[in-house]
Amino acid sequence: MKENLKKAKEILKKYHQDHIVHTLDKLEDEKQEEMIDQILSIDFEELEELYELAQKPVEIELSELEPITALNPKRLSKKVYDEFKIIGAEAVRDKKLAVVILAGGQGTRLRS
Repeated sequence: MKENLKKAKEILKKYHQDHIVHTLDKLEDEKQEEMIDQILSIDFEELEELYELAQKPVEIELSELEPITALNPKRLSKKVYDEFKIIGAEAVRDKKLAVVILAGGQGTRLRS
């Protein structure tokens, strides 16, 4: 476990997540091990690349935007759901589709 703890801390420091290191040190062994497993399973390099991409301006011709119909994924079979998931990921990657997630009430919960 000490090897994994050391590795997790190195990853966190490399990606400027030192605040998590402090939390990690305060956890009981079982919780610490769970958190270490989670940290080691995250692809921080990919997250960093995605973050950098998200910071770049994107030019969109508004006249090209089209509404889409809604679909409840809970009503799909696993096979169809998995197929749509792959198609959706490809569309986002190829910049053919934008994803926007809106949530209300965050300011209140975060006390801002």
